[in-house]
Amino acid sequence: MAEAYKFQDDDVIAPEVYGRLGHPHEAFAWLRNNDPLRWVEPENFRPFWAVTKHADIIEIEKNPAVFASEPRPILIPEQTQPELREELIMEIFKRLQDRPKLLEVLATAGEQGLIRSLVQMDPPDHTNYRALVQPWFKPSNIRALEGRLNVITQSIIDDMMGDGGEHELDFVQDVAVWPPLKLIVELLGAPKEDEPLILKLTNELFAGEDPEMMRAGDDPLSGIDTVKSLYDYFTELTDERRANPREDLASYIANGRLNGEYLPYKELISYYIIVATAGHETTRTSISGGMHALLRNPDQLQLLKDNIHDEDTVKLAVEEMIRWTTAVNQFSRTATEDYVLRGQKIRKGESLGLFYASANFDEEVFDDPFKFDISRKPNRHLAFGTGPHQCLGLILARMQMRIFFTQLIPRIDEMTLISEGEYLRASFVHGFKHLPVRFRLKAQS
Repeated sequence: MAEAYKFQDDDVIAPEVYGRLGHPHEAFAWLRNNDPLRWVEPENFRPFWAVTKHADIIEIEKNPAVFASEPRPILIPEQTQPELREELIMEIFKRLQDRPKLLEVLATAGEQGLIRSLVQMDPPDHTNYRALVQPWFKPSNIRALEGRLNVITQSIIDDMMGDGGEHELDFVQDVAVWPPLKLIVELLGAPKEDEPLILKLTNELFAGEDPEMMRAGDDPLSGIDTVKSLYDYFTELTDERRANPREDLASYIANGRLNGEYLPYKELISYYIIVATAGHETTRTSISGGMHALLRNPDQLQLLKDNIHDEDTVKLAVEEMIRWTTAVNQFSRTATEDYVLRGQKIRKGESLGLFYASANFDEEVFDDPFKFDISRKPNRHLAFGTGPHQCLGLILARMQMRIFFTQLIPRIDEMTLISEGEYLRASFVHGFKHLPVRFRLKAQS
């Protein structure tokens, strides 16, 4: 008989756990059933309340006055020994000494670090900064992107098809990464030849503790070099768009003003970073995780094939893939005052980790949550968050997935998993980093 599961604090957040298991559903299920709001003290993390229930996450997210994003919007490993922290800070300043503007940002950053995007902000800043690009997401721009995405996706699938024979590839790195990446590059208005660079930098930024994705796997500060490269790239793009504005999103960001002034340097560059990263990293994770789920559940793949031209079926299937993969696993909030949640007293200054991948399998909300069901309705998942921080790009993400699967599924003659794939060693944005498949595709009919 299998030994009963014993919960350990590291199980919900340690990157190596995610790299080995994927989302730690056994730990999440144990917490939901035994201790849904638990104070945990994982190794290399500052302590926090692990929030695992759907209803509790909604309560927290819809109350930003009490539960703030700043100063700890994400649960990340931290160096807690004072002497080592001092040593790391000195090394960071050394690496940035040739970037005086970035050094100035660091000197005034405090706990916030070098990036302050919508994710890190609370009202009124969050409201004002979000409104800056809202006009760009008008229906005419979305329609234009949809047309381009159809062309991009067909080209990628045609290349994937090859000569129509049997082929093998890594579905994540060779296929899923490209539709959202190409769309984001076009959306920003960046040159097509910069696609590999943007892919490299965003991979490094979301690498977590994964040595394969980090710029230098044995360097704990390689992320600083990545941020420096991102600042360099988007500083140059800003200068160009201020001199020659266009109708792209980069121009909206570069020329955006608050109270008559251009955005502060850190917030400006961070705006590009959140668009470039959130715009493709999460969607590729949902595409690859969705494909894995379909291949592991051939009845659902056949159901989708049989109804691929039915818009409602495809929409429901996309929502189930998004729930199933939950690309953004967690965010964090900090209590601005004492608050009682689920009978527990949260004290002012304490952090809460919101685990969306747990909420999306909450037995009180989802019937048979561990069944992959493309007909699931309703599907009240929280993969895009809720409240004021709900994902700005959710319409684009859904559109990309709908177009991708509508084009790919009818062309699959056969497709099988070569292996179960490899997971990214990261507990923030999480999913497959490799997914080997063997397949044969048909020509477009």
